[in-house]
Parts: sequence; structure tokens; C-alpha cells
Amino acid sequence: MKNYTIALKELEKIVEELERGEVSVDVLVNKVKRASELIRQCKVILRDTSEEVEKVIDGMGGDE
Repeated sequence: MKNYTIALKELEKIVEELERGEVSVDVLVNKVKRASELIRQCKVILRDTSEEVEKVIDGMGGDE
């Protein structure tokens, strides 16, 4: 799995191409599918990171 920053940069590039109309109709479906995969990947990374942060914070409060 790629890291969040790499996935986000690739997603931003795809969005820019779509906004500028640089994507031909022939490759549009593939670009949209790839963007969807990257969004899903970023969501998973953010969710996992959030869960890890919560575990760390919860662990800090019980040792006092």
C-alpha cells in the first residue's frame, strides 16, 4: 500500500487533468476508477491513523 502523501499527490494530478480537460474520453473511465481507488486508500489510511492516535491517547491517561 502506498503512503498517504503519494496517493494524495497522484489523486491531485488526476483531478487537475480532469479539470483542464486533458483526459481523452478513451481514458476517462480508467482515470475515474483510479481516482476512486486512491480516495478509498486515503480513507483507510486516515481511519487507521485515527485509531492509532486514539489508542496512544487512551494509553496515556491510564498510567498516572
